[in-house]
Amino acid sequence: MRKRFLQVDRGHDVPLTRPVQQLALCLLVLSLVSALMFAKDKKDKQPKNPLDPYATAELETPPAVKAEDLAYRAILFEDFVVPTEWEAKARKLVNATEDQAIGRLETTHAFTTVSKKQNTLPEEPYLLVKCTLLNYRMVSKKARFFGGAIAGTSYITYRVEVYDGKSNALAFQREVSTENNPIAAAWSFNDSHLPTFLGNVLADYLALRARKDKGVSVLPLENVSPTAAEKEK
Repeated sequence: MRKRFLQVDRGHDVPLTRPVQQLALCLLVLSLVSALMFAKDKKDKQPKNPLDPYATAELETPPAVKAEDLAYRAILFEDFVVPTEWEAKARKLVNATEDQAIGRLETTHAFTTVSKKQNTLPEEPYLLVKCTLLNYRMVSKKARFFGGAIAGTSYITYRVEVYDGKSNALAFQREVSTENNPIAAAWSFNDSHLPTFLGNVLADYLALRARKDKGVSVLPLENVSPTAAEKEK
């Protein structure tokens, strides 16, 4: 059987396999460039302190927590607040963040109670966590598959407010966020991992703030300003 050839210019015949080889080479080069860019981007954003929640969140196992170091051994979560226009699509991802945070704190075995807020409140000192979804964009698997890097980046931002459960005083507040690299996401399809990654960040942040020393050696305390509700009191 004769090999088929593709006519590329007068007097030069090239086997059909060459364009396929060139395409494969281009894809290989692109993947290597993407990997290098992602590695550099990740290195640039890596926290300097290895105990920072954004660093420890990369690990499957949370940092060790000693019960005797804790000022609060109970942590309750109110339902995350989601703007009405995002409720239908975003509720699933905020639930994933909340569930991941609760599960990660439980695995430390240092807390007596870690759960969603119930009617019966702990008798011991506890932290009450209130989170609000401020901004988000999630690229679907279908969009990422067909659009690759052109589909853009995925990102999530929460405002976290942590109250002393007994006094209802605002103790800590912070914004936590994450954003992926669209070029790397085109190969790793890591968009769906963002909610659980932030769950890890949230859990490790709370574990620090629940300590008697508030974890200030790792994270300086944030400026806490009264909320609008507190100002009205």
